[in-house]
Amino acid sequence: MLRTIKSVAELGQYLARKYGNQPQESCWLIAVNTQMRVLDIQQVAQGTLDGVSIHPRDIFRRLVALNAYGFILVHNHPSGHLKASLADRLFMRQLAYCSTMMQLHFFDFMIIGLDGFMSLRATGELPKISLESLYDLWTDANKL
Repeated sequence: MLRTIKSVAELGQYLARKYGNQPQESCWLIAVNTQMRVLDIQQVAQGTLDGVSIHPRDIFRRLVALNAYGFILVHNHPSGHLKASLADRLFMRQLAYCSTMMQLHFFDFMIIGLDGFMSLRATGELPKISLESLYDLWTDANKL
């Protein structure tokens, strides 16, 4: 059982061993406290062979209930292909906006497979969104 997250590599290897062989796409939420201690690991969605549908409310409902400081979202690709799809990237961006608004730290979006993992934070692909940029979007929209 994973208790505290010490590194991306340790987490990725643990997740790939535990969930990498799933035959359907699924998403797991890892909620953490300020010390990166794991509060909960929960499957929040299960899909088909090549897709999974999930809504941000399914993630944030659980995080608020746990009084979590932040989270990592984990998604498997049964094909073993670890590259993020367009749908993965769009959902990751949506989560980045929502987590900024909720002031919950979105630490990583990881893709796992039988033979490994990909951390989108480690590759620099996790969006960095500030509250100021969200305020700018809001004020710009209201000028229309």
